[in-house]
Amino acid sequence: MAGELCGLIKNMLFSQYDDWFRRLRKLVAQEIGTHTNIRPFYPMLESESHRFLTTVLERPGQLQAHVRKAFTAIVLRISYGYEVKDGRDYFVDLAHVANEQFVRASLPGHYFVDFVPLLRYIPFWLPGAGFKKLANKCAVTIQRFTEEPYEFVKQEMASGINRQSFLSRHLAQNPDEEEEDLIKWAANVIYQGGSDVPIAQSYAFFLAMTLYPDVQKKAQAELDAVVGSGRLPIFEDRPSLPYCEAVLLELLRWINPAPFTIRRVHEEDNYQGYAIPAGAYVFADMRAMLHDERVYKDPDSFKPERFLGDNPETDPRHACFGFGRRKCPGYFLAYSSVWLVCVRSLAVFTISKAVKDGVEITPEIKMSAGVISYPAPFKCSIEARSAEAKSLIAQDL
Repeated sequence: MAGELCGLIKNMLFSQYDDWFRRLRKLVAQEIGTHTNIRPFYPMLESESHRFLTTVLERPGQLQAHVRKAFTAIVLRISYGYEVKDGRDYFVDLAHVANEQFVRASLPGHYFVDFVPLLRYIPFWLPGAGFKKLANKCAVTIQRFTEEPYEFVKQEMASGINRQSFLSRHLAQNPDEEEEDLIKWAANVIYQGGSDVPIAQSYAFFLAMTLYPDVQKKAQAELDAVVGSGRLPIFEDRPSLPYCEAVLLELLRWINPAPFTIRRVHEEDNYQGYAIPAGAYVFADMRAMLHDERVYKDPDSFKPERFLGDNPETDPRHACFGFGRRKCPGYFLAYSSVWLVCVRSLAVFTISKAVKDGVEITPEIKMSAGVISYPAPFKCSIEARSAEAKSLIAQDL
């Protein structure tokens, strides 16, 4: 359904583990696959996170849209050198639509065509062929999502405009047709990957701070002691903020936007008495791993302290970004950008429960279904911590 009918077969998530996949992943990893690789992006990440603070202060009731725009802006600049517009932005909206359709189309076990591939040939008008209408709609969106930003860069380069980006650098090397197709899809992988998981993770951060005000206060006390109130936190502060780091680790464990992953078994195997034939697909339940009571005490509670002290619990990064040869190559960019947005939000905002008619509204923890799981929309109150915090936000970007 997702790979062939919806046009995602060249996307890294749906590609077989073959030469195409290895070359695609290598290109992405060379761009954003290490701390060293993403260091040149630090000024841009700081600029976009500052812009995020500004929009949240101005319109706190549109938090979800602000989070979406901030992270999509980051990957658009890296992939295509494109800077998002104030207000509504076409490429931000396109990423949102594409990801919504992608999640629907990739629901495991939801479409009979995944079990009976011959169903792909039935006419649109037959009862039960609704999946073909969705697939056709999704395929059109995926084509726009892949081709339009790519054409934007090519047109700019043809006009003599050379904004530095992943795509423009590689196109400037005059690749052959096959290599150009690979580069186009690698740029799209960065665009798509950065406009889903980090968004869900950061939105979940505001949910956690709403529900756990004591955690928020401890993190803010550490920020005040280390950074002070005269500037915003920067990446160089990170080693001196162990509690804030623990908050981010707990965020990765508490709500993981990628609750499961799928692996194909190449050779016959046996696991704890279960025979697994070659060619079988195995679902790895990452949420179960990160909420295993044998590993994490009181796993449903948000407790950053579990990662501090002499006997910290298991680092969730062993599972939350996948593992093995298909581990997310954008992990370093995703984790660092989420870290910066979250610590800067803690530095300048007080996040609390919304109040209606004098009664506090306690949000529920509800997650959408799919390969990418988002927290359900919730209400919270976001206010500047002080007049000094407001002036920090108001400084020129």
